[in-house]
Amino acid sequence: MLKALYLIRHAHPQPNTGLAYDRAPGPPLSEVGRQEARATGLYLSQCNLERLFVSPLERTQETARLIAEHAQAPIQIEEALAEHRSDESFESVKARVQDLLARVEGDAFACVGFVTHGSPTKALLQTLSNGTLDLSQFVFDNGNPAPTAGVWRAERGDDGWHLDLVFTPAMVRMS
Repeated sequence: MLKALYLIRHAHPQPNTGLAYDRAPGPPLSEVGRQEARATGLYLSQCNLERLFVSPLERTQETARLIAEHAQAPIQIEEALAEHRSDESFESVKARVQDLLARVEGDAFACVGFVTHGSPTKALLQTLSNGTLDLSQFVFDNGNPAPTAGVWRAERGDDGWHLDLVFTPAMVRMS
């Protein structure tokens, strides 16, 4: 039974690449983003992740590879975690991440991570909290519910999921 789920936003991407942000491959990580991802990997190395489910976009895959260097979790690409496309409704994003969550909960995993984007993270937070989590106090760049390389932890309790923003790269000194 899934007991813990880590929702990980991709690290900082390179700006002004000319690549579409919501379509593959999308921009790669910046040097700051690579540092953020490594810091997130160090944090997650203590979490016993069994697998990282990852959006197919380059910035999430690169984030996941850098995290996996420390967390030692296998990576699985999941279309359901892709960026919210400009021609897609939020309800569609929510439906696809809910389908993925149901599949993962049906597997034998106890602890996994989803490396994704702001909008799928928001949809998952709404789903896991049954719409009760007040995200107004968690607004970062472009309205995202986590900063780049930020981590939300969802822990299953007797009364449902308990959600906390547990890590941001700002919590550690970047060198």
